[in-house]
Amino acid sequence: MIKSNLRKDVVSKEMLDKSALIRVVLNKNNEIFIDLTYKADGRGVYVKKDLNSIKIAKQKNLLSRGLKTKVDLSIYDELEKLFNEQN
Repeated sequence: MIKSNLRKDVVSKEMLDKSALIRVVLNKNNEIFIDLTYKADGRGVYVKKDLNSIKIAKQKNLLSRGLKTKVDLSIYDELEKLFNEQN
């Protein structure tokens, strides 16, 4: 049996493979950052590697809801920049 690494996308609520998602983490020091290793300690939320998903997350403030704290808009800008660099 193959182990799959499925995580829920905060925008579409669908279960996707971890590699198709970007992880945003809130650590114990209340720092919010993008975790490209998928291993950082802290509360994490996942958003699909898709410009439309990132924009919807920004409009609806979904990262703030998922992390249960206020997320600065610069995180969404970093996500968009990261997406543009990868494509």
